[in-house]
Amino acid sequence: MPSSSNKPLVLITGANQGLGYATAKILVDSGEYHVILACRSLAKGIEAINQLKSENPNVDTKALTPLVVDITDDASITAAKDTVENEFGHLNILINSAAVNGQIPIRKPGLRENYQIIFDTNVFGVAIMTQTFLPLLRASTYADRRIVNVTSGLGQIGVALAEDSTYYATNFPAPEYRSSKAALNMITAVDAVQLKSEGIHVILVAPGYTATGLNAYSGRKTPSEGAVPIVRAATDGSGAQMTGKLHAEELLEYGW
Repeated sequence: MPSSSNKPLVLITGANQGLGYATAKILVDSGEYHVILACRSLAKGIEAINQLKSENPNVDTKALTPLVVDITDDASITAAKDTVENEFGHLNILINSAAVNGQIPIRKPGLRENYQIIFDTNVFGVAIMTQTFLPLLRASTYADRRIVNVTSGLGQIGVALAEDSTYYATNFPAPEYRSSKAALNMITAVDAVQLKSEGIHVILVAPGYTATGLNAYSGRKTPSEGAVPIVRAATDGSGAQMTGKLHAEELLEYGW
């Protein structure tokens, strides 16, 4: 049976660590949202919830739900959708945050395999998550339904070509990762156009260079700082005005 919770339901992939966890923390600590923490195992989800509780003893524990999903596995994504549908009947906001670098902590041998590993999560995983959960977004009567895709400034073609940028491709090649985020940008643009008439707003956000496990914790921003633009993309302003746009705090001058 659907849950009686009257808080907007937000599902975050990769919610047990890095930007996903930091985003979940901001939303839950606000007291305004019910957060579904999508993780690769139930143990990781429970661990994340316990950490949220330890960091904020006043957190609304009824507004935290762990969800098992491996976004590289279509059957797992379908099973996760069925779980959310059975428990809540709908979804208000989807944040596709889970991503992999492919170089840290391990780079697989063989060029094709490098691309496959990264695209499986960063591109195919996001595309299938979105398509699978669309019926639950369509079932929602929430006034501002949103899909937020977390990209990177490294996915901007203008940045890769900009000799005056620290992230010029000579200084920072990462072709597999950069191309996966460029592909994600295009998926976001197409979905934004196709879903606009349904009132489902698809928004792209680049959190900036954030210290997470994705980059061996070498970023300039803390996860909490990097999560701020993600939360804004998911909850602030008017989704209708934000849809189909890149929301970022840096590198916008190079286009996307």
